[in-house]
Amino acid sequence: MGTWGSGPLDSDTAEDYLDELEEQSVSQRLTVVEKTFRSAIGAGGGSNSSVLPEEVMAAAAVVAANIPAGRALAWNEEYPSITEWLAKPITPALASSAIQALEVTLPADGWFWRSWVDAGEREEAQAAIDSLRSVLRPVSEGEST
Repeated sequence: MGTWGSGPLDSDTAEDYLDELEEQSVSQRLTVVEKTFRSAIGAGGGSNSSVLPEEVMAAAAVVAANIPAGRALAWNEEYPSITEWLAKPITPALASSAIQALEVTLPADGWFWRSWVDAGEREEAQAAIDSLRSVLRPVSEGEST
């Protein structure tokens, strides 16, 4: 597995996940994204999860990109049409599932954060996840965007 940056789409795993989504219809993408979140939440962050953290981050990035406040996220440039991948508006339930999956998959003391060798890159990764949460949270709380 290769990781070349600290953004949610900066790994081979995330790129493979997005390539799979790109080939699907809007409704199929939603099904895959929801399944990703359900699997991550159901596993409770355990190492036996069939969903990788990079897949959860990519799925959350797709949801965030389809919220008006998330259209300008820097990593969207790699997939210019990503802002049109899901039906609008994004529901509070989907945004809430994305946040919950991120929290379960990427706990503060989890291996994902310990795996970063460079503290600066770890901080950049944390900032990217925080950006996702800041876009998702208002929608999850029922605020219109």
